[in-house]
Parts: sequence; C-alpha cells; structure tokens
Amino acid sequence: METLREEVNAKLRHILHDIKALQKTIINLRQGEKKADKERVSKWLLLGKEISGNWEGATAVDEIREQREKRW
Repeated sequence: METLREEVNAKLRHILHDIKALQKTIINLRQGEKKADKERVSKWLLLGKEISGNWEGATAVDEIREQREKRW
C-alpha cells in the first residue's frame, strides 16, 4: 500500500500533467485566433481596395474637411 506522501505526489504529478496539457491547448487556441484575425484583416483590406476603386465622389478626407469648415 502506498504511503500518504506517495499518493499525494502521484496526484500532484497528474495535476501538473493536466496543467501542461491545458497550457498547450491555450497556446494552440491563441495561435488559431491570431490566424483568424489576420484573415479577417486581410479580407477587410481587400474589400477596402475594391470599394475605393469603385468610389465616385469626394474622398473621405475632403468630406470630413468640408464638414469641419464653418460656413456661417
């Protein structure tokens, strides 16, 4: 029969193993999130270029400048 100390040590080893497995899982999830974030940003940039290429009218800077000008 195991002594109390051996039993506690065995349980602690199991807990440490589980903690390390959780750490690996968290790291993998974060890397997946970073990849998804980069893909989203890339899609937004492509969409922005597409819209800018088709835009007719004042630029955003010119429109904001006109809104800020006081005409009274």
